Amino acid sequence: MNTSMIKAEVNKFFPDLLAFCRDLVRIPSYTFEEKGAIERIVAEMKKLEYDKVFIDKTGNAIGIIGTGPVTVMFDSHADTVREGDRRLWSVDPFGAEIKDGMLYGLGASDMKCPGAVSVYAAALMKKLGLCEGKRIVVSFSTMEEDMDGVALRQVIVNNKLQPDYIIIPEPTDLRLCRGHGGRVMYRVDISGKSSHGSRPEDGVNAVYLMKEIIGRVEAWSDRLLSQNRRKGSVALTKIESEAASLNAVPYACGMYLDRRITVSQTEADLAAEMDELVAGTAAKWHVVTTEETTWNGEKAAMRCFFPAFELDGGHPLVRAAHEAFEALAGKELVEFRFKGTTNAVSCAGVLNIPTIIFGAGMEDMCHTVDECCRISDLEEACAFYVGMASML
Repeated sequence: MNTSMIKAEVNKFFPDLLAFCRDLVRIPSYTFEEKGAIERIVAEMKKLEYDKVFIDKTGNAIGIIGTGPVTVMFDSHADTVREGDRRLWSVDPFGAEIKDGMLYGLGASDMKCPGAVSVYAAALMKKLGLCEGKRIVVSFSTMEEDMDGVALRQVIVNNKLQPDYIIIPEPTDLRLCRGHGGRVMYRVDISGKSSHGSRPEDGVNAVYLMKEIIGRVEAWSDRLLSQNRRKGSVALTKIESEAASLNAVPYACGMYLDRRITVSQTEADLAAEMDELVAGTAAKWHVVTTEETTWNGEKAAMRCFFPAFELDGGHPLVRAAHEAFEALAGKELVEFRFKGTTNAVSCAGVLNIPTIIFGAGMEDMCHTVDECCRISDLEEACAFYVGMASML
């Protein structure tokens, strides 16, 4: 690997990359409203002379370079959360302002700028002749903030891409993540009997019936936390009731549980836990399923069961990451465990495709006011992607 050549070429094209980052930050692209950003990404891929560029059935931007037998894929998400109260921002969330070596704006770290880096890295591999024997796929998928992994799975399956390796450029402060936990969203429901609020003795209050299960959840959470999360965690995140009116006894009560899971737990194990949770009561439970509409009008369904994953430290993808980083940065690559979940729940957790997470941008900037990204990290990440992918 010619590190000097890679660094020089990245440096030459970096002003264009930075301009692209700023353009993306300036385009609002809330979840299910990503059209403008997707079209801008496609335009950049075409300008960079990708071999094939298209928007797929469910509105994801996809660019392909090369036709080799080994497919290396980068996937970023084009959507962002909303900016919240703009009065809390000291900068325009869509201004893409640069100051003190940082690029500010909604999505700067999570993850428009890290994703933009992968768009340029693939193009630079082509220019440097480093795509021999490879097909480089770059996707900017949608809906990630609300529907983890759904769009990426559609990108892979619907377009028959069959990647051998996947790199997800989520913001990791230039550290490597080769696995993270999963999560399940459960709903628990219990029924009572309605009556007028003036005659509660004639009804059965469903909220009161739920108290027993709430106590069990609290005790369950304490047990899991006392085990240092070796078997994940559980949190009661929402509770709601149904009644004929504000002066009627609730006839139904439901609550949502956020269950964080590890690679050792199977769906059957988790189902047994839930059966035990409601044992001896009239409550029922199920895994939550949601359905949404993409920006281009397609229906997308999500079953809220997201498996954990962990890639072995000796895997060729992990070894290539360490070797490329050390060669280009002159220091060891630090590994860490991502706190949340990413699209890897789909590609690694469900489809079992070797996956790592590495990106410019700061993890603690995700979903915060005054979100920003360190500009120097963008250049380093670009060189890293070029060098690592060329080694696979």
